[in-house]
Amino acid sequence: MRFEITAENRLGITRDVVDNLTSRGLDIRAFEVTPHHIYADIPALSPARFDELVTGLRHVPGFHNAKPIDHLPTERRRAQLHATLAALGDPVIAVHANGLIAQVNPAAQSIAGTPNQSLRDQPLASILSDPDIETLRQSGFSQGDREVTLGGQTYLLQVEPIGRVDDGSPVHDGGPGEDDAPWGGVLIFHRAARLGRVLTALNEHSHTGFDDIIGTSRAMLRVKNQAQRLAIVDAPLLILGETGTGKELFARASHRASKRHDQPFLALNCAALPEGLAESELFGYAAGAFTSARRGGKPGLLELADGGSLFLDEIGELSPYLQAKLLRVLQDGRFRRVGGTDEISADVRIISATNRNLEEMSHNGSFREDLYFRLNVLSITLPALRDRREDIDALAHYFVTRTARQTERATPHIARDALQWLRTREWKGNVRELENTLFRAVALLDGDILAASDLQSATSPAPTDEAATARPASGQASAPPHHDVVAQALLCENHGEAMDMLEKNLLEQLYPDYPSSRKLAARLGLSHTAIANKLRKYGIGG
Repeated sequence: MRFEITAENRLGITRDVVDNLTSRGLDIRAFEVTPHHIYADIPALSPARFDELVTGLRHVPGFHNAKPIDHLPTERRRAQLHATLAALGDPVIAVHANGLIAQVNPAAQSIAGTPNQSLRDQPLASILSDPDIETLRQSGFSQGDREVTLGGQTYLLQVEPIGRVDDGSPVHDGGPGEDDAPWGGVLIFHRAARLGRVLTALNEHSHTGFDDIIGTSRAMLRVKNQAQRLAIVDAPLLILGETGTGKELFARASHRASKRHDQPFLALNCAALPEGLAESELFGYAAGAFTSARRGGKPGLLELADGGSLFLDEIGELSPYLQAKLLRVLQDGRFRRVGGTDEISADVRIISATNRNLEEMSHNGSFREDLYFRLNVLSITLPALRDRREDIDALAHYFVTRTARQTERATPHIARDALQWLRTREWKGNVRELENTLFRAVALLDGDILAASDLQSATSPAPTDEAATARPASGQASAPPHHDVVAQALLCENHGEAMDMLEKNLLEQLYPDYPSSRKLAARLGLSHTAIANKLRKYGIGG
């Protein structure tokens, strides 16, 4: 029987309790003490004798009460630890400073050992050659993330010390047993796909599903119904359509409706990167592949998306060399990293999109015909906005409301003539052009009614350089020069030197007319904080 005693926290009370128990000839299997609590496990103690025991313990000074319990605190903590480790999908290994394995979770046992042979008390070197235990000890069981191989699979290794002292003093060469040396460490082996799920969670804010895609026109209902049926089929999907028709929205919705919905969804714009960079992003690179390569190499999107979906936008822009490498992935799910020799396998559903005619490109030789057939197992074609004008009103109200929220202003009313103007305009850029037009119009709007004239002003040609740099006459309100370019520049997440120069020059031009971060933010349709940070960065406005 296991039981808990509550008592005063006085000197000698533990000895008195032990004496009382042993005087009755009871064999104590386990005994734990914390302030005000004493725990014991006596297997031979029956419920009837427990009542007798409590009566005897009442004579111990400071004794309060005793009651049966299911588990001792150490047993409970051990069970919780085992449950936590078992729930982790990534392998976890705890190792002593002497190099012997102290604990493993089921994932590590199944990958690095056998069901009939426990890894506990085995040397770490028997399953992991690099890093060795001496390297781990010298580093104090604290290392930067690095790639390692465990059970024939590649992982990103995270090492955390156990027992390091708080002052951070270095680990001596004398080995375990010294006061300032860690007792050992915990090795956590992260799979690339787990990192992919983290990236997906960080980047996926909208959780877009088919019901979230705006459009109730016949054309949109037809394509959404078709896409929903194809989403559950685990095969490559090709999304066709003009620029700005929402191909990435449909790709994300298709992933969320698929059997892979709880796995990573990652995306690559094939037209946005040069061939070399696109190759390393897609396939990853091995250690030492090139001068600036990260130590230990880097997994590519194919590895990170393992088990999930990879969206390749503008697939028609992929170079012939990368077309050939992608073809092999679609054929047998295997590839090599840049500069690597090891074969890597990945189970990824490829969702691709393009506004180009891939079939025609495959006939004239600018796109591999065999790759086109591999990508075009399933396909949908998104309608242009001119073929679904019934959806323009709903789209307009959605974009206006969202822009008002982003610019921290009241949502303006859309006048009837504005809606009519939107319905009759030719949208060559489709929904994206409509969205940008409404964003500019709302950002520049002075009143609370959005009229057709405001939309026309937002779509008028950009002024000449001379006009753009001219100051407005006193009392006149004018749109800031190149305000749309500024807004796009400030929203860009990958600023290079050229982008910094563009931002600084344009903000310097705008600031004299809008001499505060709040005024400038209102005109650009960006947050006050973002503009304040930019002005501070470039030293504009003192």
